[in-house]
Amino acid sequence: RHERIPFVHFRDIEGTRENFFETFHDDGPTDMAAMIRLYHEIGFRGPIRVDHVPSMAGEEDLPSGYAHLGRLFAVGYLRGLADASAVPLQ
Repeated sequence: RHERIPFVHFRDIEGTRENFFETFHDDGPTDMAAMIRLYHEIGFRGPIRVDHVPSMAGEEDLPSGYAHLGRLFAVGYLRGLADASAVPLQ
């Protein structure tokens, strides 16, 4: 039930639970557009937080997973998914 979801940690990975690496949001195995629509359909209205992305070329990755350019890409991708799906973001 959506009442038990305090926030969405929006990211994707390749691999297994024990051995994985972060992917860009548009490059992993998860249908991220379907996830955005699903959160909306179940009535989730909490925050969605982009997180953990690979570094882009020429970018320092300190701390790992939080490079600025990759996170900017993730925010734009999330906004595009929401707009294309007609899902309002809070």
